This record gives sequence, structure tokens and C-alpha cells, in this order.
Amino acid sequence: MSKRITKTSAIHDKHSIITRDTESGFEYDSDSESDVENVFPNIRVQRIRDKLYQDEDEDEDEQVDDEDEEDEEDKEDEEDDADNFENENEEEVDDYIDGDGMRNFDMGESIEVGDVDSTSERKNGKIKKLTSRQLQKEQKRIKRTGVCYLSRIPPYMKPATLRSILSRFGKIDRLFLKPEDSAIYHKRVKYGGNKKKNFTEGWVEFVNKKDAKMCASTLNANKLGGRKTSYYYDDVINMKYLSGFKWFDLTQQIAKENEVRQAKLSLELSQQQKLNKTFVNNVEKSKLVSTIQRKRKERDPEHESDSHIRRSFKQRKVTSTRADADEELKARAQPDRKLSDVLSKVF
Repeated sequence: MSKRITKTSAIHDKHSIITRDTESGFEYDSDSESDVENVFPNIRVQRIRDKLYQDEDEDEDEQVDDEDEEDEEDKEDEEDDADNFENENEEEVDDYIDGDGMRNFDMGESIEVGDVDSTSERKNGKIKKLTSRQLQKEQKRIKRTGVCYLSRIPPYMKPATLRSILSRFGKIDRLFLKPEDSAIYHKRVKYGGNKKKNFTEGWVEFVNKKDAKMCASTLNANKLGGRKTSYYYDDVINMKYLSGFKWFDLTQQIAKENEVRQAKLSLELSQQQKLNKTFVNNVEKSKLVSTIQRKRKERDPEHESDSHIRRSFKQRKVTSTRADADEELKARAQPDRKLSDVLSKVF
């Protein structure tokens, strides 16, 4: 070992710097690192470890610095957006958020919603107001969208299957299918029919209105096609592109129908409550009258006949001007001669 050390040390000149390894206790030149590493493998491993640790420390420091810079930039951007926010757009922003915020319907699994809008960005549990730039960007995105109406959907087709078929024409944002009436479903299942869910109509929103027009013109009143072994190969689908119609109009219409249905339901409930209340009052009155009559009968049995009061009603004379009526009824229907003479003299 000492011979190899002296051999490696004799290679370098007198100007080389002598260093000492802390673990082995040997001295070696800094210029002869490769030779020393070949002699002492432990020194090489230690150097590699030190270098890796040093690189990791440098990377962590750089990441921390980058995160600090990003946080500072985000804070500056938020402050700039808050300063540049125009007060005249506050009402428009509130209306837009309220309108587009109603995205979920009471239809169960027949709804498939796409990406979440930027209007629903939340921070600390509160909805952030849009800036004028964000509002313009969102309005442009909504203006580019197109909605198609599906008047007929193949039987028992699921929303996911329909989405995969229509997505061949372009990107789809939202899809809404209206399920069939529950009474029809239960009746079909009762008599041994198919237990799958069926949908009667639907709406689909494309990100680009050109894709919506192409899809409607291609699939309307045509077979779906695809593989011949497919379950929906021969099924026909009816589609129509709704010009100038947006998803917000659909949500507004559904909300209006829900309000009307709720108002009718509340009116019927109030009427039923009134009828029930009237019925209960009449029952109580009848019990009270029957109790009074029973006590009177027990107290004075002679006045039992007074409890049954017979009422008489004045009957009007029956008249008729029909050709097949009796002569007596016709005579009653004719006006009085004296009255007619007086009226003729006056007029």
C-alpha cells in the first residue's frame, strides 16, 4: 500500500496542493483525484455522496426561491386585478354568476356536466368576482358554443355512450337527457320488460358551434352505424341545431318549469288543507248538535217532534216554448197582455 502511495505522489510535481482525507488519514494531491480514487474506493463514494447532497441542497434552494417569486407575482397580479376592476361591471358579473351558477338539475343520473366554469372559482369558501377581462373571455367562450336538441334517443342508451358517439364530431361540454316517466318505467318492469333506464329527449352542448352544426346535419334521421355487431347499429337518432340557443336558456326554462310545478303543488296542498279543516269543523258541529238533541230528549221527551223541523220552499212555475211541450206550459211562457199593451203605448 505504501509503495502505491509513493508511486502516485511521485507522478505530480512540486506545485500540486497536498490535501488530507478525513476518514482514511492519508494525504493526497488535489490534482491527482482520479489516481487517489482508484487507490481508495471509499474516497470516491464519499465524494459522490457529497456532490449529490450539494446538488440536492442547491435544487431545494432554487425551488424555494422560485416558489417565493411565484407567490409574490400572484399577490401582485391579484392586487392589480382588484385595482383595475371596474364598478360598472359589478351588476353584470352578479347576474352572470347567478344565471350560470344553476348547473345542476333534479334529474338524477341523466346529467353529465363538463368542465367547471371559471365563474365558480372559490377562495376561502366565497365566490370570487370576475374581472372585466375574465368576463369578456367567458362571454366569448359562451358565444362560440352551440346546442343541439335530440327529439329521439335510441332505447336504453346511456349518457356516456351518447357522449362517446357525439364526441367524434367535436369536443362536448355538457349533456342533459330527460328520463322517461316513472309510471311508464314501473309499468314496464311490472310486466317483465327491460329494467334499464330509458330517456325521451335531450340536449347537448358543443364547445364549437361549427361542430354542432356538422353533427346535426350528419346524424339527423340517419343510422348511427359503426360496427355491425354494435347494439345501436341500426338505430336512428333525430337531432336539430338550435340557432341562437345557449345552455343558459335551457337552465332558465327548467327552473321556470320547476317553479310553476312547485306553485301548483303548494296551491293544491292549501286547497286540500282548507277542505280538511272544513270537514273537521262540520264533524264537530254535527257531534255538538247530536249531543244537544240527546240531552233535550232525555230532559223532555214530549218535545221530540220539535227537533224534526219541516221546511217548505216556494216552487216557481215551469214554462216552456218548445214545440212538443204541453199547452199549459206554453201559455205560461207567453207574456201578459196588459203588460204588452202598456209597453206598446210607451214605445
